[in-house]
Amino acid sequence: MAEKKITTLEQLRALAEKGKLDTLNRVNEILESVVPLLESAQHTGITVTLPAENWSGRAQTVQDESLLANGNYWYIVCADTDSFMAASESGVKADNITIDGQITFRCEITPVGNLTIYILRLEVEQSNE
Repeated sequence: MAEKKITTLEQLRALAEKGKLDTLNRVNEILESVVPLLESAQHTGITVTLPAENWSGRAQTVQDESLLANGNYWYIVCADTDSFMAASESGVKADNITIDGQITFRCEITPVGNLTIYILRLEVEQSNE
């Protein structure tokens, strides 16, 4: 069977637009299933700051009494809009919470500015199926 080749810039644009539409449709499908779960869940919002000067060995730990090392809680961690690109480019990620009241963040490249991080704590039911 002959291979289809993209031969024009217009064909490439059409392919990119189709890919963009497919991605948007998938994101919408995910949101339609996740949003109702979040709306019905018990959750706590936590905001922490990762000061630039507190990175040591590409890690830093922050404290908040709402952080619980308990299997009944799941955490979603994301930088705020002003810090998102810097956190992404620096490879900032949170460790699992293993000690009540604290969470450790690690980075691949030490950020030069302070980062604001949002943490959403969801209470979940454990299923032992």
